[in-house]
Amino acid sequence: MKRLMLLLFFTIILFLSACSENKEDIVEKTLETEDTIESYATDYGIAIDVKTEFRDESSSVQGNATIVENPAALHQVFTSTTSNGESTVEGYMVGEDSYINEGDVEWIYQQIEQDAIQFEPSYKDILNIIDQVQEHTEFTEQDSTYQLSFEGFNREIYDTLASPFNVELTGFNVDDDVKQKLVILINKEDHTVQALQYDIAADNQETGKVTMDIHMDYNKFNEVEEITIPEEVKDSAS
Repeated sequence: MKRLMLLLFFTIILFLSACSENKEDIVEKTLETEDTIESYATDYGIAIDVKTEFRDESSSVQGNATIVENPAALHQVFTSTTSNGESTVEGYMVGEDSYINEGDVEWIYQQIEQDAIQFEPSYKDILNIIDQVQEHTEFTEQDSTYQLSFEGFNREIYDTLASPFNVELTGFNVDDDVKQKLVILINKEDHTVQALQYDIAADNQETGKVTMDIHMDYNKFNEVEEITIPEEVKDSAS
């Protein structure tokens, strides 16, 4: 009987511990990962569909990037698709050196300022988004992730995500015409951001309809030790 009581007491403690992490706890731990992330990789994409009286077109960008925070370095490859065709761009930014190749032509060299090495939205940008919008999101759990989500329209969420994702909806009354869906996944094991999905639609009888579907997946945290520019890239650059 005594053993049964001890087991029951231990089970209650485990249950209470499991329930003790609420949204505020998880968000705080996620924001703290900014201090520990030194490198990462991301796969990303944005699809835009525009249907107005004057335009009916779709475009998309799909890419991946590897980023080192300090010293700052970046390697990125992305493909843009429009009704006019498809083009792929690859780029390296390391130190003051930038090498860009578009469409399998020769590499172009450009000297840049160290501060010019940026990837948007960076992992820090995503953390800032979480910090700004957390109070408007619903918190749920999945098998291996925590989820922050929102569906409907919220002006603060719209404004917070407008800059890093370059969302500009001209010709619409944003407060009346726009609907949003935001989902952010946080890894349960280490509290890093695993993914962000942002869908936004603007619909107005006079202006038309615009939809944007954006996704960011983050991985390989602190697995990238260094980004270097291949010698063949340097040798072929103009």
